[in-house]
Amino acid sequence: MKAVFINDVRSLEVKDVDIPEIAANEVLVKVKASGICGTDVHVYEGEVPIATLPVIPGHEFCGVAEAVGEKITDVSAGDRVAIEPNLFCGQCHFCRTSKKHFCVNWAAVGLTRNGGFAEYCAVPRQAIYKMEDSLEFKDGAFFEPTACVLHGIERSQVKAGDTVVMMGAGSIGLIYVQALHAFGIKNIVTCDIDDNKLAVAKSLGADLTLNPQNDDIVKEVKDLTNGLGAESVIDAAGAAQTLTMAFDLVQNCGTIVVFGVPAETLMLPVKMYDIYRREISVIGSFTNPYTNEQALKIMATGRIKYDQILTHSISLDEVEETILKIRDRTETVIKAQIIP
Repeated sequence: MKAVFINDVRSLEVKDVDIPEIAANEVLVKVKASGICGTDVHVYEGEVPIATLPVIPGHEFCGVAEAVGEKITDVSAGDRVAIEPNLFCGQCHFCRTSKKHFCVNWAAVGLTRNGGFAEYCAVPRQAIYKMEDSLEFKDGAFFEPTACVLHGIERSQVKAGDTVVMMGAGSIGLIYVQALHAFGIKNIVTCDIDDNKLAVAKSLGADLTLNPQNDDIVKEVKDLTNGLGAESVIDAAGAAQTLTMAFDLVQNCGTIVVFGVPAETLMLPVKMYDIYRREISVIGSFTNPYTNEQALKIMATGRIKYDQILTHSISLDEVEETILKIRDRTETVIKAQIIP
């Protein structure tokens, strides 16, 4: 089979290798669609210490079960499946106290073991979710990020009628816009420096789109909310500027959700007094521990549209070129998807 390997920092190779053999508790998945995530770009750049190189990346993918291990009785060859890449031991303190995404023996398809940038992938049974027949493969590859977004919404504690500021209009931000709309949010404000992405956000339900290069975001949000600010600010950018601005955008007793991945060394000049006096909650949102079935259900309703988010369909041979486009922003790539 053909597969993409990241061998070392900025060292990517496409080569032919044997189709993987599966263990008794694994499923051989014929990959039908695999999304390129910002994490994959970071792996290419050597910025993900937990990645085990060399590795076939790819953790946002779906496909068809080609073969199943001898211990598996509830998945059959021919089943359409989506992958939840995070793997948990089920035995440590965190797994046994409803915090499995902090499993001390955590592993992940596409990071610590080979993933979906290939024609086939061996996947542990615990990572397999059956897709409804109505869900196209190009949409099914959005399963993992959609589940992450739903976890972020749970963490934000937003309520119907709230105003939410979404920092970032990449693929995650655009999924958020639609999911927040489904949750009954009154005002969804989306901010980004790319007007093309903002136009997509507007078409997908954002009530107000703002570009910090042209707009006074704090003033616009305060005007929209009678001077109060937003009940929640969700940051999908992970940048110092957006995270700092969040404190000026959120209202008293509001919530800031850190969803985008900041640099590990990023420190902010936060006034702790403001957190105390204004009762601001600053909350992290990491992966998607318990929102996978919920994600598949909402995806099957068609309430979240992915066609405008999916801007590039590519082959395995085009992966490195596309990663560089994303990294260098030489082209608007909202989401690229590999069709092996």
